[in-house]
Amino acid sequence: MNNTHISVLLHEAIELLKIKPNHWYIDATFGRGGHTRKLIEAGAKVVAFDWDNEAIEYGKETFQKEIAAGQLILIHESFSKLERALTKLRQELNQALAISGILFDFGTSTPQLMSAERGFSFEGDGDLDMRMDTRLGVTAKDILILVPEKQLVELFRDYGGEEEAKGIAKAIKAQSQPITTTGQLASLISSIKRRVRPGIHPATKVFQALRIAVNSELDEIGQALPAAFSILEKNGIIVTIAFHDGEDRIVKHQFKSWENNKLAESITKKPLQPTETEITENKRSRSAKLRALRKI
Repeated sequence: MNNTHISVLLHEAIELLKIKPNHWYIDATFGRGGHTRKLIEAGAKVVAFDWDNEAIEYGKETFQKEIAAGQLILIHESFSKLERALTKLRQELNQALAISGILFDFGTSTPQLMSAERGFSFEGDGDLDMRMDTRLGVTAKDILILVPEKQLVELFRDYGGEEEAKGIAKAIKAQSQPITTTGQLASLISSIKRRVRPGIHPATKVFQALRIAVNSELDEIGQALPAAFSILEKNGIIVTIAFHDGEDRIVKHQFKSWENNKLAESITKKPLQPTETEITENKRSRSAKLRALRKI
């Protein structure tokens, strides 16, 4: 599988943000910098967040010129800490740093998904870790050991949409020794899955569910959206790209709440989705949903 990350709905996201030259924008999920690159090319100055230190180190190396020119500031922090981190940055720089737009791409970067060493990939046989931020305490293998079978079933169903969650959870708990590697888990799931869609690895949904649980991804989104709204200037725009129904549901309900309270207006009445051409070029984009909102 191609290990090069392709930013999803890239042009649509940048167009909806209505970039004003030399205004500050936040890329809340830097990843491999695809959206940040386009923001800067459009004339924006960017504060980019990522809780994965590998992504931050990649950004420091790849965007040296932009950082030196004052066009980009990288922050190693989760996007749920946006407000606190921006307050600290404003104090350090002694600048107002008015934020005209904020972009969230809730997807996982391809290098992360393909990393067997960090436990994200079912290819290879790495440590079953899955922490985006290695400062977090609980790993995926910890969850398999500590969480009871019934709760594992719910986790696999709710976060991964896994139809055979019950059988998989039962098999995991029946093992004589704890499952500690990606290869062990992927092999076990492959041996008991009865229904497999062509082109999709049998372990895909369980790995997704564990990643979401380890990183508390849905809670992070629930905390990040109000923080983003509070630091956004009047008429500023928030754009979100979700890849999971749970993610999109949180965004949809929060946006609707702001609209109902006359605090914001939706720019996208229905979520935008990738074109058939984009899905053909990047199969990982197939589940993406983009929403945009303006603060009033």
